[in-house]
Amino acid sequence: MLWSMNAGGLVAAAATIIGMSAAVPAQTVGSEAPLALIDSTGKRAATPLGDAVVLVRVTADVRAPAFIRPIYDAEGRTASGLATWAGGGSVLFTSADCTTGPFVHTLVNPGLRAASQVETPQGTMLYAGVIGAPTTIEVRSILYPTGCAALRIRENGLVPVVASVNLTTAYPPPLSLQ
Repeated sequence: MLWSMNAGGLVAAAATIIGMSAAVPAQTVGSEAPLALIDSTGKRAATPLGDAVVLVRVTADVRAPAFIRPIYDAEGRTASGLATWAGGGSVLFTSADCTTGPFVHTLVNPGLRAASQVETPQGTMLYAGVIGAPTTIEVRSILYPTGCAALRIRENGLVPVVASVNLTTAYPPPLSLQ
């Protein structure tokens, strides 16, 4: 038994085991591609990070987290292996008409860029924030799924939007993990 050996015997046994394992040829891992979220055209849409969080390419240099949700049938059952882009977020603007100066709230997920998804009549938009410390701004409008709402508030914990993408047109649903 290895546990009953003295220190010298244990080192010799370990060296023998290591030497034997070096002589065993390495097994080849299959050429299987890594897990990806695939859109309805067969294009890679994102890399899965969790149950409902994926990392999407917004531009050549910007990747941002996005959320997916199940697709449901008429009776409320989930479709097998199919998903769509989630909505429900909001984007804050420094303009009164949701056209210029977009900002998003920072996220609690460490290492992930701040982002927000808004479902609009044109599709689900993903707004990706800059990487860096949050700031406080004068908000003059908020883009919700129901449209643009003008208001005037001071809000903190925000970062400016660096890029956005229409997820519905860039990566059309249904989506599937493959």
